[in-house]
Amino acid sequence: MNPSRFNAPTEKPIVAVFGSSTTQRTDPQWSVALELGEKLARQGFAVMNGGYAGSMEAVSEGARKAGGEVIGVTVSLFNFRSPNPHLTHREDTTTLLERLDYLVHVASAFVVLEGSVGTMAELFLTWNLLAVDGRPQAPLVCLGGPYEGFVRAATAPGLVLPELAKFVEIAKDPEDAVAKIASALKAVKR
Repeated sequence: MNPSRFNAPTEKPIVAVFGSSTTQRTDPQWSVALELGEKLARQGFAVMNGGYAGSMEAVSEGARKAGGEVIGVTVSLFNFRSPNPHLTHREDTTTLLERLDYLVHVASAFVVLEGSVGTMAELFLTWNLLAVDGRPQAPLVCLGGPYEGFVRAATAPGLVLPELAKFVEIAKDPEDAVAKIASALKAVKR
């Protein structure tokens, strides 16, 4: 999923992490995102996200703590927000659609944390692009309690075709998410 029109700022495989911008340090989701970032970096992945606060900052902090690279894909719509301080590279885009396009096409894998409509837009766009391609060449892993029921509900009759559920995996914790990504990317390289 890496079209030539985008240049990745690193040689490492990049994992895009989608999540809420409103997650606070005291929320359980912060610890999950922090641990995820750290485990991804320790596994040799660069982390990419929207570059701002909340889960994006937590996963960035975790990755930097482990010595990893962190790419923030910011957007001029949010110029009033400061990028989080843990970024090693910043890619600034002009629209939300351009931002999503960059995130989805530069990453080798995806993790979706708990979030709201922006996170759901990222999940569904990524899911749709993987399904259109016809095979899961990039792992899409949902991490968080609500996702198992959410995917089941989304694939109910009249909504997402049940056979498209194969493009989404559910992880029970950050370690499980990283293992699923590492395994899937190893299989793709063969």
